[in-house]
Amino acid sequence: MIGYLTGTTIHETETGIILDVRGVGYAVATTDATKAWASMQGQVSLFIHTIVRETALDLYGFETDNELYFFKKLLEVSGIGPRSGLGIIGLASTDTLHQAILKNNIDFLTSVPGIGKKTAERMCIELSDKLKDYTPEKEHASNDTDTDVVDALVALGYSPAQAYKALEHLDESHGSVNERITEALKHL
Repeated sequence: MIGYLTGTTIHETETGIILDVRGVGYAVATTDATKAWASMQGQVSLFIHTIVRETALDLYGFETDNELYFFKKLLEVSGIGPRSGLGIIGLASTDTLHQAILKNNIDFLTSVPGIGKKTAERMCIELSDKLKDYTPEKEHASNDTDTDVVDALVALGYSPAQAYKALEHLDESHGSVNERITEALKHL
């Protein structure tokens, strides 16, 4: 099984990226935010979840081990497949998703295409106990700020990819979350 890949993003696909690892191109399905991030970075490292089917070998890539952990937990819920799981992970940060599940925020969870009210309710019921060992992400303050900015822009209806692209235009002089959101909105 493939669990981790480091390489260069050479192409964006509809569902993710092609990652060149020492001359071999791996098609990796990612969230829109991860796709935008990987395209900006050049050299990236992704945590990989491999799904082997009779006719295919599917790779799903994540920036953090928390995203991978969450994805695996989502796949345990009846009615959630890899595509829906990826959509849920792409909705917001894992910390925000964790809180939404614990607080039974059905409206937030049903904003993912393909996730209806019953599936969202099932997700909250089945995952509330399974996520007790979840550890919130420990990132640098600037990354926390950027995560908050992306979450806010997504809540306003922008895609994660649009939010990350707006962050590219910001400089460090915009320190607070509110300042960064205001400035990011000017670039959307």
